[in-house]
Amino acid sequence: MSETFDIKPAQSPALSPDLSPARLAGAAAMAVGLTLYTALAAAATIIYPPIGAAFLVPLLLGVVAVAPAAKASPRRIAMALILVAAFLLPVWPVYLFVKLGPAPILTPPRLVLYVVSAFFVYDMVFSPWRRAQFVLAVRKSGAVSVFVFLFFIIGLFSLPLAEGRSVAIPEFARQAIIWLIPYCAVLTYCRRQRDFVAIMKVFTIGAFLVALIAIGEAATHKLMANLLSPFMADSAEWVKNAQSEKIRDGVFRAQASHTHPLSLGEHLAFSAPFALAFLITTKSLRARQFWGVVFVSIALAAVATNSRGAILVMIVGIGSMSAMLGWRFLKRASATRWRPMAGLLCVLCLLASPVAAIGAHAVISGKSGASAANSTQSRIDQMEQAWPKILKRPVGGYGTGRSTRVLGYWGLTLTIDNYYLSLALDYGFPGPIVFFLMLASFAAAALYRVGRCHPSMTAIYLACFTAPVSIAIGRSITSQTGNLTIIFVMMAAFAGASVTFSRRRSRNRL
Repeated sequence: MSETFDIKPAQSPALSPDLSPARLAGAAAMAVGLTLYTALAAAATIIYPPIGAAFLVPLLLGVVAVAPAAKASPRRIAMALILVAAFLLPVWPVYLFVKLGPAPILTPPRLVLYVVSAFFVYDMVFSPWRRAQFVLAVRKSGAVSVFVFLFFIIGLFSLPLAEGRSVAIPEFARQAIIWLIPYCAVLTYCRRQRDFVAIMKVFTIGAFLVALIAIGEAATHKLMANLLSPFMADSAEWVKNAQSEKIRDGVFRAQASHTHPLSLGEHLAFSAPFALAFLITTKSLRARQFWGVVFVSIALAAVATNSRGAILVMIVGIGSMSAMLGWRFLKRASATRWRPMAGLLCVLCLLASPVAAIGAHAVISGKSGASAANSTQSRIDQMEQAWPKILKRPVGGYGTGRSTRVLGYWGLTLTIDNYYLSLALDYGFPGPIVFFLMLASFAAAALYRVGRCHPSMTAIYLACFTAPVSIAIGRSITSQTGNLTIIFVMMAAFAGASVTFSRRRSRNRL
């Protein structure tokens, strides 16, 4: 067997095609272009930092264009991590954290969400399939996602007008990292109703554990924050504020894993409807007993916070949810023996509503005690102080995270007692309007599903309607941001389940 070899004359390196003048000129032009591009990006970022993100977009598109279509991150692992985060978010004390330089504080639930966010970013770069799923989820979720993205767009475009951009820019970046990116990740990976139900069950069980801690605090008159104070970093002033506010009008105020009783009260107020929904929908006797204990514990813990707003919001939320369930029951069960009893309860609720309204007005006006009256007056004072400043900057505001500094509350108290007021100072009038519309779109979408879902999901979607209504009301008396991560993850899970939600009731099964 003979072999032939094609022997070519050796070429000098100077004549090699790899080192041709055309290739050298192209490489030189590429180097000069990248240098000029980087210099322009650096100069523009110094002048207006948000533009830096715009300069990263062409590079990201280039990576997407040349990168191989790698496999997407495993959805089961991502969902498992989301469930872990959903459990840790309400349970882990937010005052126990690690601070690394200018980065946001690091806690176990945030660390888990960072991993999920890394999965999401990887999939958006390398997986066309996941990108298509994200786009579909955004389109199916409709107004909910529109107002979520609009909320952050308003914050982004308020930065050039901000006073003290050295504070506003890092604060906006922090909110995008801990709220927006997790929202997008959960929206992408939570695609079924059973995923959404699992997340809400874990959230509610977490609220149950927090409620048990709050009940224990009320029984012992000792805050968990005081017991854990040796493990806190740079929080001596906060612990002092917490200790000074744990008693109001002689009544102890529990706060459990939250930074303030108002924050705990808000969390319990929007968790209670889900506890009631799972109590109604479960079929097992043991499961009903468990969810009954959960619901009662959350209600008792809300009372232990001594938060007038949280108690009123919980009563309104549970009452409206019960009324809607009763109305649907009367419409569907025309021949049941319980129909007269349900009608009598509806009539009694109508007769009691004026008395409840008078009592609510008395509580809100501060007639329940001197401290309560001072609390109500302080909120009125904050509004009177903020109104001229809001009118001075009605669009754009003073920048993300600037509200307490603008009113002079920074370092003197924990927060301004009205989130809508904080947003109006941060972003101008568009801030609170968009935030309210975001919650309203969530409630409207849940109410739409109530009439089209499988009967086993009716109570859960009614809880989804009641929860944002409770949050919208509760935000008028509290401005703490501790619950917002839970709220954004909850909305993302609800919106992500829109992908598989059908208009035909028979298809909407777990």
